[in-house]
Amino acid sequence: MPLNKPANCEYTRPVYGWPGLGMIYDFPLNEKSRTYLRLESLFSQIRDNLESDQSWAHIAFFKGLFDLQELLERGDLRADLIKDLERLGQRLSHWASLPDVDLEQISQMQQESAQLSRNLLSAPRPGARLKEDRLLGSIRQRFSIPGGLCAFDVPQLHHWLATPAIARHQQMQLWLSDINLLMNAISLLLRLWRESGNFSEQVAVNGFFQDTAESAELIRIRLTGTQQCYPTLSGHKNRFALRFLPTTEQQIGDVPFQLACC
Repeated sequence: MPLNKPANCEYTRPVYGWPGLGMIYDFPLNEKSRTYLRLESLFSQIRDNLESDQSWAHIAFFKGLFDLQELLERGDLRADLIKDLERLGQRLSHWASLPDVDLEQISQMQQESAQLSRNLLSAPRPGARLKEDRLLGSIRQRFSIPGGLCAFDVPQLHHWLATPAIARHQQMQLWLSDINLLMNAISLLLRLWRESGNFSEQVAVNGFFQDTAESAELIRIRLTGTQQCYPTLSGHKNRFALRFLPTTEQQIGDVPFQLACC
């Protein structure tokens, strides 16, 4: 039953270096969900580097920001998000009529999705103001050149990196303000998709498993921290196939795992 079991609210990225806690892999089943996951990953990288005062971390911040900006320039992402938020509202209304659901949580998510949809309709195209920024425009192309970030290549960047950390943080927050609304909408959608799927025990015979996923956006795979393998996924429409590949030279056998179609 969706939205009534807090234990299903998983951290969305693999947990590294914690044996026994397991790792979760999210696989998209269409181009839209693939874009959402990539944007989420980039925004997480940007936020992690933003929190540092080190110059090298702020250079990594720019790399993530430019990658995100390139994704935003492909197609009309805002229109897709508005449509998905509308479908989210319909799904939440349906869930509200089911027994044993958290009505307070559903009501909160309905209000949040409706507000995000209204804000997206009235907001400028995400990333539009980033294209108008002189500093970003002057250094963006250099990030695609190997070793092209020396002081003699981009003196304006190194001048900016020499400014006080508090001033840099304020400027970075200003750049992110142009895309925060978009990321809030993507985070809400991905959170709902993840929470809507319950994990079930499965076994990949000789490392192979296939199944159908009707109307799903994501396939989630959970492995224990002690399993020496990782999953890969291929699919067409509603069918998908999983193959687990070993991380050692040993031949892979049957692989127990947990599967959720979201």
